[in-house]
Amino acid sequence: MSFRFNFGLGVDGECVAGVPDADAAGLGEEPAYESSSAASYERVPLSIPRVSSIVVDAIYYKDRRLWKRQLDDVRFQLAQQDAMDGSARGAVQQAMATDGGAADVVKGVYEGGLKTWECSMDLLGYLVEHGDDIFAPTASPRVLELGCGTGLPSLHVLTSAPGASVCMQDYNRDVLELITIPNILANTVIAPGGCAAGDTTHASDGTETCEIDIDFRRTGALFGANVDEAIGQRELPELSGEEALEADARILQALDASGRCECVAGDWASVEEEMHRQGRAHTFDVIMTSETIYDTASYPRLHSLLACLLAKPGPCQSPLPTVLVAAKTVYFGLTGSVLSFKQYVQASGVFDIETVWESGGSMGREILRMTWRASGCA
Repeated sequence: MSFRFNFGLGVDGECVAGVPDADAAGLGEEPAYESSSAASYERVPLSIPRVSSIVVDAIYYKDRRLWKRQLDDVRFQLAQQDAMDGSARGAVQQAMATDGGAADVVKGVYEGGLKTWECSMDLLGYLVEHGDDIFAPTASPRVLELGCGTGLPSLHVLTSAPGASVCMQDYNRDVLELITIPNILANTVIAPGGCAAGDTTHASDGTETCEIDIDFRRTGALFGANVDEAIGQRELPELSGEEALEADARILQALDASGRCECVAGDWASVEEEMHRQGRAHTFDVIMTSETIYDTASYPRLHSLLACLLAKPGPCQSPLPTVLVAAKTVYFGLTGSVLSFKQYVQASGVFDIETVWESGGSMGREILRMTWRASGCA
């Protein structure tokens, strides 16, 4: 089943979450994607894109600023790769077709991770405003974001809670490599640094865009303060492939050494199976997810994964291990809704669930909080 959503355009022309298009919910002609029923678990290492620069947009919420890679920049990278090696496009690349006709979700193939969904912005705002209630001030919380896509909620945690460790999961490896990991890097080890870092920044009408000069950082990582002298003595100023890899390793070392960030790809069943095999059951203090309950068929897998991975509370623990689910109240034309998910969770008898935030209006959005049932302090 494939479908598209009707969206409003963001500042960079990227679609930001809207309302599902009932007429497109699997009723039209099937696209030429190679479908599979499941995606196996795999850990995706952090790596710097093999490009000279990336273009990112600033995302603001109150006093917080995060950087997010532009989709047009991803398209440019893919076009370069196609021209260089003639490689066949996968499902995610096809979903980025520039004619605007590509499906936003192709069940079992591509789950929409390239887009910044509206409810992920709601979740980001909730974390900014209520982080002290969710994360213990002196703790080192372990956080998992399911269906992370652009990963803005995780990026907030990663950059605002120095002791936190974050695991970011998406169905598609390509999404992690093209969007999620560049976003992680753009907010940490290659964060925009102005002219001193070789970057070019444009700001107008409340928007801010930066072209991050990765090659500048690579030469700096290899040659340090003597970069101009070292490059001037070379026959060719460009770094060789081996030099670029060495530079990337040095840049990443600052992030990798802390062990604070992990990316995994695969469907929820394989993630549950593999993490259980690794002895990681009940290890995450906070699990969060956005726009993942639009299909009731996914509820059993999601609920099973949450029950496997959410940490068990200690005696009179505060704050409690928590699941945050950001979703539209109703997904028109689709089977999922906040009400149906609440009913499923309540009937399962494992978690308590409540709405902790509502947007109001006719096209409502909510944030749900789940905790272990009977986890209160006597």
